[in-house]
Amino acid sequence: MQSIGLGDKQIRVLTVLLESGPMFASAIARAGKLNRSTTYVILKELQEKGLVSSAKEQSATRYQSIAPELLPGYIERKREELAESKKEIEEMLPQIKMIRAKRNVLPKVQFFEGKEGLEQAYEDTIENNEEKLLRDITGVDAVYSNIDRVFLDYYLKKRARLGVRCIDIVPETEGGKKSKEDDEKYLRTTKFIPGRFNFDGDVSIYGNKVGLFSYAHENPIALIIEDATIAKMMKQIFDYIESTAK
Repeated sequence: MQSIGLGDKQIRVLTVLLESGPMFASAIARAGKLNRSTTYVILKELQEKGLVSSAKEQSATRYQSIAPELLPGYIERKREELAESKKEIEEMLPQIKMIRAKRNVLPKVQFFEGKEGLEQAYEDTIENNEEKLLRDITGVDAVYSNIDRVFLDYYLKKRARLGVRCIDIVPETEGGKKSKEDDEKYLRTTKFIPGRFNFDGDVSIYGNKVGLFSYAHENPIALIIEDATIAKMMKQIFDYIESTAK
C-alpha cells in the first residue's frame, strides 16, 4: 500500500478496518495505537481517497473500509494514475527548472521530517547525482536499527542500477563489517574509522549538495544544502578522512 502513496499511519488504520470490519473511531484509535484526534484526521484522508466510508448511528459514527476484494483493483488504478502523473511531471520539469533559474528562486536549503521525508531526501542523493558518485559518512548501526529494511533494500538496489558509485566511511563495528560484505553488489567501497566514533546519522556529499541525516527514532530529519563552496569544502574534508581510513 506504500506504493500508492499511503503513509504508515494511514496503512495502520486501514489495516485495522480491513481486519475488523466496521468500527467506531475510539476503537480504531486503540487498535491502531493512535490518539483519537490523529485517528479522525487519518480517517478523513482515507475517506477522501475512497478507501473508507462512514455511517451515522444515533450520535456516533461508524467507519468501515473498502471491501477487501475491491482493494487489488483500487491499487491497480492508483498505480496507473501515479504513473501518468509521473510522466506529466517529468515532461514539465525542464520548463519549471528554466523558469526558476530565470527568477533566481532556487532554494539553497531543503528540510525533510519524518520517515517519508527522510526517504525522499535519500532519493535526491541518487536521482540528482550527475557525477554518479556519492561520498558517505555513515553510522551503519543506526541505519540497520532505524531505517525501514524494505526502503533500504530498494534504495541500495536502485543506486546500483543507476550506476551511482559510493565511497562509504563507517565505524568499524559488526554492522560496518556486515555492510562491507555487500560492497561489490552495491557499487560501494567501504572504509573503516575506529568503532568508538559511532553516531546516529549520515553525511552524503554529491555534486553541489551536502545531505545531513539524523536517524533519531522518534523524529528522523534530513537537511540538504545546495552550495558549491560548502560541497567543495566537505569533499576536501571527506577526502582527508578517507586517506586515513582503512
